[in-house]
Amino acid sequence: MNNREYEIGEATNKIVRRLGCFLTLVLASVLAGCGSGGGNAILGATGVSATTGLAPGASCPIAGPTNPVLLASDPSNGNQFATTSTGTSGGSKIITATYSLPLNSSSISATSFTVTPAGGVALVPASFTYAPYTYVSTLTTTSALLPNTNYTASVTTAITSSTGVPMACSYSWSFKTAATASAGVAPVNLATATPFAIASAAGLTNTATVPLSHINGDVVLDPIAHATCNAVAVDAFGGMGPCGGMAPTLTGTVISPYFNKGVTSTSIISDLHATYLSLAALTGATVLGASEIGTGGGAGVCVGCAGNATLPPGVYIAASSTSIGVTGTLTLDGQGDSNARFVFQAGSTLTTAAAAIPGVPASRIVLINGAKASNVWWKVGSSATIGTYSLFNGNILADTSITMGTSSSSCGRLLAGAVTTTGAFVFDTNIVSVPGNAFAPAGCQ
Repeated sequence: MNNREYEIGEATNKIVRRLGCFLTLVLASVLAGCGSGGGNAILGATGVSATTGLAPGASCPIAGPTNPVLLASDPSNGNQFATTSTGTSGGSKIITATYSLPLNSSSISATSFTVTPAGGVALVPASFTYAPYTYVSTLTTTSALLPNTNYTASVTTAITSSTGVPMACSYSWSFKTAATASAGVAPVNLATATPFAIASAAGLTNTATVPLSHINGDVVLDPIAHATCNAVAVDAFGGMGPCGGMAPTLTGTVISPYFNKGVTSTSIISDLHATYLSLAALTGATVLGASEIGTGGGAGVCVGCAGNATLPPGVYIAASSTSIGVTGTLTLDGQGDSNARFVFQAGSTLTTAAAAIPGVPASRIVLINGAKASNVWWKVGSSATIGTYSLFNGNILADTSITMGTSSSSCGRLLAGAVTTTGAFVFDTNIVSVPGNAFAPAGCQ
């Protein structure tokens, strides 16, 4: 070998060595950065850990589009105030997991979905259920959880999609129960009605006021005689149709007897009716101290009155089991529990005070310390009226009709016609959003 050949060989070797070092550094960086956050190494020779898993909502680095992933849980990961029971038979606790795809329900079992107290063994569940339209699996314990105790819930890759594709990652989340035994409200399951911001059994009416109303979510109208907007039939393509030239805008789809996406408007209304009945059947409610609640409501420190207008989670029923009115500010305090639920039962009407000046609401519902609109429910025995300029939070299930005053808004579904088919939905320059909808205003959860 001459000197020139030797120099070329040495140069080549240096390039190869440097390229190898570079690739090693890149690989190490990738392995260290994968998972729910940089520096949390979850990849290795055996892939994602089957014992620790990811937190709900974390991205699974080896999942494909057909692998189910875990989107959310209840109790949520890191919750420090979970109730020990959920008001179910025998004082048991309901724990849920929400997935991205439909599942094979037979793959959900005591080995693939577990709940374990710190330092203990996995609990033997009383039952498992699966909701096919919302992709939610539910584990119900045989008895209440222990207070002031850490628990870990896990789902494994043994869970498969409806087409048999397994989860690519295992998921685990931890929560702690409240310091003392406490019963919470069980999760409310709207089933096929879940993505709907508006429901009506007697059509929609929208005013010509500009800007026109806007809906972040789907709309369901049924029966066919009332699948109308401003007395004009909606279209057969999932839109509002002509609506007399005054159609609300929306980010979703209009389901009606003219159009469906694999589920009929009749079955959606049926699920709405079933949820309404489940809210009406809740017992052990705290009686509100006055027919008008909030800081502008009844005088004194009675429950919900002006001097006691901040309420903890629970079930509340109207004074004399009739109407509920909201005046001033009603504050709902989640007390640190992101899964805290509030249910209000109005035997007759729900109203919120109207204002005369834009930007100065005469009634509003404020959520603090983990409370979310998605966990607030108003069961209304007849009709609901959201007053002009009101700021409303929560989901209304009304027996008959719902009317929105000018420029009022709702972070929460407004579902009319849960029982009676003679009440319409009336808009007037409003915004209504399904909590958590991708197009909902910031903070609407």
